Amino acid sequence: MTKSIRLFVSSSPELAPEREALGQAVAELPVSVGWEIKHTPRPGEGVDEALDFLEGCDLFLVVLGADFAAPMGLEWRTALSGGKRALAYRKRVLYSPSARGLLGEWDVAWTAFENPQELKAHATQALAQTLLDRGEE
Repeated sequence: MTKSIRLFVSSSPELAPEREALGQAVAELPVSVGWEIKHTPRPGEGVDEALDFLEGCDLFLVVLGADFAAPMGLEWRTALSGGKRALAYRKRVLYSPSARGLLGEWDVAWTAFENPQELKAHATQALAQTLLDRGEE
């Protein structure tokens, strides 16, 4: 039996439609592997449970919108220190100073997108490749 894949999605609150599109991408993959997905906690929610999940996840996916909002930095550092495979997407918008700084700071290949449907298409391809790379366990 194949173990489920644990996916953590780090994003700022204004990206709810993009998070929904990512959920659809996972649900529409034509495979029978199970998925466990957690997201950045909403404002006011605790981050400890999310960070515990992140430490044990298989894949880290970050989606940058107009702003780089807390606790995304903590999530990123946790993923990097844990050696997680990361997929990074950035919406083509006007960025806040913190988001612009992030884009120049992180040594990661950002995939740009315009809307939730384009993000979904990019993520579907990357997630399918992740499944192929993972192979049978």
